[in-house]
Amino acid sequence: MEISDRHLSTNQVEIIKALLYFDVFKYPLTKDELFENTFIKISRNVFEIALKDLLVKGVIKEEEGFISSLERTSTDIIRRLKGNEGASKVLPIALKYSRKIAKFPFVECVCLSGSLSKNYFDEKSDVDYFIITKQNRLWLCRTFLIVYYKLLSPSKKKLWCTNYFISSDKLEIPDINVFTETELAFLIPTVNYELYKKLTSNNNWYLSRFPNKKETVGIHCIETPEPPLKRFIEFCLKGKMGARLDDYLLDFTLRRWRNKYPEMKEEDFNLQFRSRKDVCKRHSHGFQNKVIQLWQNNLIDFEKKFNFSLNP
Repeated sequence: MEISDRHLSTNQVEIIKALLYFDVFKYPLTKDELFENTFIKISRNVFEIALKDLLVKGVIKEEEGFISSLERTSTDIIRRLKGNEGASKVLPIALKYSRKIAKFPFVECVCLSGSLSKNYFDEKSDVDYFIITKQNRLWLCRTFLIVYYKLLSPSKKKLWCTNYFISSDKLEIPDINVFTETELAFLIPTVNYELYKKLTSNNNWYLSRFPNKKETVGIHCIETPEPPLKRFIEFCLKGKMGARLDDYLLDFTLRRWRNKYPEMKEEDFNLQFRSRKDVCKRHSHGFQNKVIQLWQNNLIDFEKKFNFSLNP
């Protein structure tokens, strides 16, 4: 298919790029959502004009109040609405679990990430938590949480996925790409809003991808006193013994993962199992790379279908 006017403005290109990113997840957007998540700073009036022209050109479509690529169907809208309903039911449980996580030793800040942070949850979803720990105690913190996870029933384990930890003294996220920019933009802080704000301030490069996005406020944050047991364990492990134990747990976990995935290339392993003193990130199925690749494929397919470039 070839459109009569093959020229797109810079604003229109960035609208399409944003739309095609969410298209990876088969997630049509409302007009307000598309405006807020467009990859360029733009006024609402200019956005409306650019969007209307894209719809007239027939390169994207609007159906039942949702904007999407031409490949999306009414089934995707139904799926999205069902997922939104699922998220509204699971969110109170996730908030409760967040506050439980905050009671574990060395936890300083808890945020919701993943699909739930984007207001979507279905039978295949997990509740993902982004956790900031005390300095030099990340691996002790993670171990306490993993042991508790092992004790949970299968039905509750999907509500307790602590797969990303960083230390409060090293808040910089090294991966600057559309995936991490999106995850940072959509984090929902639930414990320690001030530390969350420091995290986003230290990684404000994500705002170049989402310059129209409203500032996240701490409406879900409820600060509670630290339980005596947490303070006692942290006191017992604050010295050299705690430091040595934290180092041991890092080495032990890293060896275990390397033995479990011996065929994985070093570059892929370091991305999917980033394991250092100040960070632990585990995505064993290469999810980040898959999402980025699927988005790039969407861009290429879009260009071929309409015979124009997304580089204005």
